[in-house]
Amino acid sequence: MKRTAALFDEIVFPGGKTKAFTLSYDDGTIHDRHLLDIVNRYGVRGTFNLNSGFLDLVDVKDGPLGSFDLSKISTDEVIPLYTGHEVAGHGLNHASPTDIGSSAFMYETIEDKANLEKITGKLVRGYAYPFGNYDDKAKDILRYAGYHYARTVEVTHDFSLPRDFLEWKATCHHNDPQLMELAENFCKDDFMAMNKQLFYVWGHSYEFALDDSWTKIEELCKYMHDHGENVWFATNIEIYDYITAYRNLEYSAEGNMIYNPAGTEISIRRGGKLYSIPPLKTVIID
Repeated sequence: MKRTAALFDEIVFPGGKTKAFTLSYDDGTIHDRHLLDIVNRYGVRGTFNLNSGFLDLVDVKDGPLGSFDLSKISTDEVIPLYTGHEVAGHGLNHASPTDIGSSAFMYETIEDKANLEKITGKLVRGYAYPFGNYDDKAKDILRYAGYHYARTVEVTHDFSLPRDFLEWKATCHHNDPQLMELAENFCKDDFMAMNKQLFYVWGHSYEFALDDSWTKIEELCKYMHDHGENVWFATNIEIYDYITAYRNLEYSAEGNMIYNPAGTEISIRRGGKLYSIPPLKTVIID
């Protein structure tokens, strides 16, 4: 039968979920311990971006309001603390990618990756730009080093999927005054539901300790847990892998045959119907 209308496929995440939520936190300070107590309590998942050159560092800052502890977690803590989450790179010594030479940035990147992989026993494939600084040179070096995505500090205030994973912009920072408004909008089902695919929050755990604002992240996690029946709670790399596999689906000219070259099952919704395409298989859609 001749097709008379354009095809429109909607990504469906694992478990039949149509939305995804993730966190991204930088620097690996000791305040990650408290953050993870909260995050794990509500089943929220995310990515923690570490500077391996700073692990085990004792760093107490003196300021006008007294001392503040910015010490980093210990090397021995990395595996037990971040179990169930992703450990990603943040540069060996948190050097700005745009303020050092290419060879120095390559060293910062590769050495951090190698150290974290030895510590975790897992491939490190994600990254967060120190200070949020990046350019085309930095992106190229990350590709050469084996990174697949990199988070910036820019925000979108929307829930769209990233176009360029090496310029991955979050929805908002956790200090954004619109944080809970965004969470409520994301979880609400309405006529704009198909544009609500990814809610991404970033920050530093020490900010909660500095501002005594731990209730802020607890409120967010609790809300997402209580209203997230249609939300996939995932790490950054899990989201990257799934979206990339979805985008790599291969279609026949008429669009009725779909081949999945990835190693994981991908689901789509077309015309209100749910279809699953197993890995390395072709599915024919009527």
